[in-house]
Amino acid sequence: MKKYKTADGYNVYRIKKGSKSHELAHRKTYQKDIDDLLGTLDDIKYDSIIFIFGIDTGGYLGALSRLLCSKNKVVIFEPSAEVFEQYNPRIAEQIQLVFYEKDQLKNFFDKHINSVNFNNLYFHAFGNYAKIYKEEYDHLVETLDWAYINASSQLVLANRFREVFIQNMLANLKILNKATPIHHYLFTNKNVPAIIVSAGPSLDKHIQVMAAHKNRLKDYFIIAGSRTVRALIQNDIKPDMILSIDPIDANYDMMKEHLDLDVPLVFYEYSNRYLVKDYQGEKIYIASLLPKVIKAFRHLKGAYLGGSVAHTCIDMANMLGCSPIVLVGQDLAYTYDKHHSDTATYERDKTLKYESQITVEDVFGNQVKTTLTLNHFRKKLEDYIALYQSKTDVAFINCSYGAKIEGAAHKELSEIFKSSIPYASKKTLTPYKDIVIESKAAADTILRYIDECLEKAGQGLELCNTIILENSEKSLIDVEEKDIDLQRILYILKLVNEFENAAESHYLGGYFSKFKYDIKQNAFNMFAKDYDRLTSDLQHQAQAFKAYFQAMQEMLEEVKHIGCETVTEFYK
Repeated sequence: MKKYKTADGYNVYRIKKGSKSHELAHRKTYQKDIDDLLGTLDDIKYDSIIFIFGIDTGGYLGALSRLLCSKNKVVIFEPSAEVFEQYNPRIAEQIQLVFYEKDQLKNFFDKHINSVNFNNLYFHAFGNYAKIYKEEYDHLVETLDWAYINASSQLVLANRFREVFIQNMLANLKILNKATPIHHYLFTNKNVPAIIVSAGPSLDKHIQVMAAHKNRLKDYFIIAGSRTVRALIQNDIKPDMILSIDPIDANYDMMKEHLDLDVPLVFYEYSNRYLVKDYQGEKIYIASLLPKVIKAFRHLKGAYLGGSVAHTCIDMANMLGCSPIVLVGQDLAYTYDKHHSDTATYERDKTLKYESQITVEDVFGNQVKTTLTLNHFRKKLEDYIALYQSKTDVAFINCSYGAKIEGAAHKELSEIFKSSIPYASKKTLTPYKDIVIESKAAADTILRYIDECLEKAGQGLELCNTIILENSEKSLIDVEEKDIDLQRILYILKLVNEFENAAESHYLGGYFSKFKYDIKQNAFNMFAKDYDRLTSDLQHQAQAFKAYFQAMQEMLEEVKHIGCETVTEFYK
């Protein structure tokens, strides 16, 4: 690696990659490379995260720093070890240099990108990096896109189900004393083969194969979601576990003819409340929300929630210690141009639009139609499989005929049944109900928390209106520490911090995440270049926080109304 002077007065590195030498930026027009970067960032917001591919000699760092405000963060990925070693990774307070490692990218982006900031990201490949390191660049873009889609989908999901999440959570508190926490069943079926029954189009054939090998099913731990229970029961196949994580009433309709099954039902806080209440068999609780809020519940285990019930079914098998984990009906595609198997299609499906959007490779190397959502589920499943195969010797086998799933080799289900590989004997799950909670008191505590937050919103609104009515024009930077308006703003900030950082805010679910996203877009949407001026302007701050507390108040009133109705219905 050598450093050369550019025609316009900068320095550029020339590196050797393979048998060829490359300059990391343009030697004649280095300034244009800098201008291209700055042009990408000319409208950054005050809290934007900026990802840059390549640092070269750092000729752009000075100009970049001048664009930033104190809330911005810059992450530079450098693929050349030689170049990376020339720098301290902490280049500046807001600028971090990271060595490009393909296997670490996903974890890095998952840590830094969330449902609040996903639409405020910037990315730029500096100079010639995208051409010289094309493979690394393409993977970086793909991983970043994946993180963006994942974060945005979380917000969409939270927003779509925000009302029913509150209803289910409050109602399901009443069932906890009657349920066994999942941690009592960890590794109870170690090395027992599991069959995960999903509702993809190829399930119809798999049901036939399972029915033809009923004598073998006693050796397998069969896990089904609500949608596939009917298909199994109609073929005289009894699952060992049923999972219900979908919140909507359609989940109840799929199970309403089988509420008396002697099969444990796995649920979590947001599972459909009517199904959880009316199901007569044993119940198993997987914790998601409550350990984040209730100290006595912090030992309770949760499960992987990857967007579809199949992800959680697979995680259940893994937690039980099962191996191999055999996937049937896990098409994740429109195999045979169908959205679900015939045996797992319901009346409600006739009202929904199932339209393919893309094609992916199937298990036979051909192209098959699918949707962005199903493909998203496939990628999350592949990530899950990769994680656990790197830590344990659990095996995954895909018997489905849809999308290819990396890490789960395709094999015919009939061939698996014909094999004589010795497995451990299946164990029955013995209930152990040790959760102690006063459910009505817990529900009332949540409603009181909402009232306390409403009181804080009222206090904040009153302070903001006082500042606005007094119409005092001043900079918060220039005032004395005891200035009354500064003290008002500091108290407003205290109210906001208490609300946003309280563990109890998790009770608000999708309402809270949507509120934070919306308020940032509507009340605090400022450019980085304006950040210092606007945040020190008393009247601007008062107006912004007035909008904050008004939105907070409206959101909490809606949650309170839903909560009171639910408590009245389920705790008569």
